[in-house]
Amino acid sequence: MKLLGSHRGAGAVAVGLALMLAACSRNQAAPENRRIAFETYRDGNAEVYLMNEDGSELINLTQNEGYDGTPAWSPDGQRIAFTSERTGNPEIFVMSVDGSQVEQLTDGGGFNVVPEWSPDGQRILFASNRSYSIPMEGGEVRIPDNPKLWAIDYGSGEVERITGQLGLDMYGSWSPDGKQIVFMTVRDGNSEIYLLLDEEQVQNLTQNPARDLNPAWSPDGGKIAFMSDREGNMEIYIFDLESDGEPINITHHPANDGDPDWSPDGSKIAFTSDRDGNIEIYVMNADGSDVQRLTHHPGDDFHPRWEPAHP
Repeated sequence: MKLLGSHRGAGAVAVGLALMLAACSRNQAAPENRRIAFETYRDGNAEVYLMNEDGSELINLTQNEGYDGTPAWSPDGQRIAFTSERTGNPEIFVMSVDGSQVEQLTDGGGFNVVPEWSPDGQRILFASNRSYSIPMEGGEVRIPDNPKLWAIDYGSGEVERITGQLGLDMYGSWSPDGKQIVFMTVRDGNSEIYLLLDEEQVQNLTQNPARDLNPAWSPDGGKIAFMSDREGNMEIYIFDLESDGEPINITHHPANDGDPDWSPDGSKIAFTSDRDGNIEIYVMNADGSDVQRLTHHPGDDFHPRWEPAHP
């Protein structure tokens, strides 16, 4: 199973990162070497791996014959949500950060994919094409097979539909305060980046005939990184929410670059690229400078997600 936006085209939801921290002075404590969770095909099928942010010490967390991918850290860094087909249908699971204590969260029919924890750790956003009903005069109408964003309460298991207009909605990313969601949608005929302000009030941020995919909100709440082929190939762009200017291309490479994820302090961006022949995980400064390759394997690596800052 390969995920949408993984540079392999649309399909089941497809579609890691690291960095060397600068040395501290003798009187300062050394910075923590945070880990990166990612999806990899190095074992022949998709598994969830961990690595240090310098690319070292790889650990296979899932070791399962079914598809396991799209990892997402809980805000406290103790759990990882992920998509798995181990029960036959794509569902959302959660495991401890060492791969133990696996629990299945969704069982709603259709596919349930690409989890994203809310900043308070209480809910997990995901995409699903499960059927749902909407009220109409004189009754209701059943809407089948229409991918929407949903959220599940991690404590109670209660599920709530977040988006509602017809057209595929996927890849949601919470604002740092948890009040808004940025997501990818094809409700206008091509994939765009939208901002969900409240309930069904939305704002189209990109408005471009190209494909705009996989948005990621910066830790300070001021910027959104996303991937787009508006210049002919997939590149990573930064949209400044406080500016009326156009998104800025920060990769400028003839290969395909995508799936961005911000470091906890917002200074770095992890991403995937096929610039060296297959899809690997890289890291760069948030302005696109100092690109470093983290993974080195013939099996493709996707969906890097940085360990959050936590107590």
